[in-house]
Amino acid sequence: MESPQLQTKEQWVQEGNVHAAFHEYQQAIAAYEQALRLDPSYARAYHNRGAAYADLNEYRQAIADFDQALRLAPDSTATYYNRGTAYVDLNEYQQAIADFDQTLRLDPNSADVYYNRGNAHVALNEYQQAIADFDQTLRLDPGSADAYYNRGNAHAALNEYQQAIADFDQALRFDPSNAHIYHNRGAVYATLQDYQQALADFDQAQALDPTHARAHYHRGRALQHLGRQAEAHHAFQQAESLGYEEAREVL
Repeated sequence: MESPQLQTKEQWVQEGNVHAAFHEYQQAIAAYEQALRLDPSYARAYHNRGAAYADLNEYRQAIADFDQALRLAPDSTATYYNRGTAYVDLNEYQQAIADFDQTLRLDPNSADVYYNRGNAHVALNEYQQAIADFDQTLRLDPGSADAYYNRGNAHAALNEYQQAIADFDQALRFDPSNAHIYHNRGAVYATLQDYQQALADFDQAQALDPTHARAHYHRGRALQHLGRQAEAHHAFQQAESLGYEEAREVL
């Protein structure tokens, strides 16, 4: 490695980026700090150091660096977006939404930003706003299984069950091995008292993920409604063995 006197701030940032690419975040932070010693107003170094702190789950330090980067470069879409995701990781969803709003003001065609803002709205039980964001996500990325899945969950939360099922159907087209999608579609069918369809989905969920405790439990509930008590009891036993507390109440 060259001595610090011979390296430019850009070289130090590049060195930090290489360390970050190899998940060597402490070394990356040290390199970005060298860049900032050479130029304390280098917005890129603050941003990248913030990203490294976020990768270490040190979100407050990350946000402090993103704050400084935005003071120096107030139109950075990447910085607003990354600060927003750090706020999500701290469960500070209003602040996250504000940052995603700013990101979309600067770049209105980012599917990822709409998707993450939608998830923040879900966390605040703002399901209509979430659905609008997932709509935009799917306009920009029509093959996003996650967006279909989360929009389905939002529809289900609003008791819009047919829309939820349609979204879960679409999600499974793009991600047919996802046990969670089968489970949640099964839960909607169970709410509609279509226990045969629910059971088929719970069967598929637990086949894909035998450790999915909720799938075993809800499979037991569907079997109860279908009058298959012995099989239901076995399903509850499996759920209980996986630590699902509610199963103990019915055994």
